[in-house]
Amino acid sequence: MDKGDRYAGLALAAASILSIVAMAHHPSGPSGHSGVTQLVHGAMIVIVLVNLCGFTRFAMRIGIDRFEVLCGLVAYAAAAFANVLAATINGFAAPAAFQQSAAQSILSFAWELNQALAIGGVNGIAVAFLLWGAALLRNGGFERWLGAGALIVGAVTVASLVAGFVSMNISGAFIVYGLQAAFGVLVGAALMRPRS
Repeated sequence: MDKGDRYAGLALAAASILSIVAMAHHPSGPSGHSGVTQLVHGAMIVIVLVNLCGFTRFAMRIGIDRFEVLCGLVAYAAAAFANVLAATINGFAAPAAFQQSAAQSILSFAWELNQALAIGGVNGIAVAFLLWGAALLRNGGFERWLGAGALIVGAVTVASLVAGFVSMNISGAFIVYGLQAAFGVLVGAALMRPRS
């Protein structure tokens, strides 16, 4: 077994689980305790970056030379960047502005910017999953099942947001991130499996 794959799989699975733990402790509103807010959002930023490393290793394993796999990785990286920015705004910039008695219009702008980045992030991840799923369906065995899972998670994420079944408030984000984290655990387990 490739030790790099195993470490990436462990890190991805652990980070995916920790993302749900972090979301469960997500404070609401900019007036929340700044220490907790910064801790949770700082942890989320680290988790996003670890996930990016894990999914990069996954893309390398399934064939980054395949164009759809490369496109999926680019979509995932763009989504990770959007998520880091969203967490920075909600965890650091907006609370600091609130403590300095910023105008409501500034706080509203920060919220709308956070929402745009968060929605872009989850949709970018969904696109990555759809592209990787399509690539994996051409493989056999476990990878084909993994591809089906990727397609389901990607499609459900996009459909839920487009149809308005969920929004990117705390409860909606918990659902969407939970679904994507479950797939992250599956990919982590796949990376820990011996190469076929």
